[in-house]
Amino acid sequence: MLSLTAKHIMTRDVVTIKKGASVEEALRLMACNRVSGLPVVDVDNRLVGIITESDLLLKGQFAPTPRDTEPPGIFAPKHGGITEAHRKAQAETVEQAMTKKVLWFEEDSLVSDIARAMVEHAVNRVPILRDGVVVGIVSRMDIIRSLAAESNGGDPCDVERSRTKVLEL
Repeated sequence: MLSLTAKHIMTRDVVTIKKGASVEEALRLMACNRVSGLPVVDVDNRLVGIITESDLLLKGQFAPTPRDTEPPGIFAPKHGGITEAHRKAQAETVEQAMTKKVLWFEEDSLVSDIARAMVEHAVNRVPILRDGVVVGIVSRMDIIRSLAAESNGGDPCDVERSRTKVLEL
């Protein structure tokens, strides 16, 4: 994986959405295309944000109460996270709900750098840009597939090849 770049593993047929589109359209696109996030683009197809399932999970729910903002459990909640998520979920347009500060990479970026940044910034996908235009997207699953392919000598889902490799040990 050390020499792999984004262009080797990225999804090229990226489903994007315009910033003026409705939140309902974003929900429909995510559901129908089975993706958990959409790069948001302007009229020139330049990246201006990203809208993800996290931005929309609380759609239609009531405003959080003080008790709701600190759920029980072992993980400390992100300060103001529930309040911000609720605010985004009440948006009518993608531009109102999207995250404007987007982590992105170029096609020649190393996959190892992308993986490290995804963990450091707790993001699940990063758009890949060429001259500001989205040309691909790399998800955590794309990286997992590349790791599995590397350890399996090709197709990560080739069960026979995996069994042979185990038997050779």
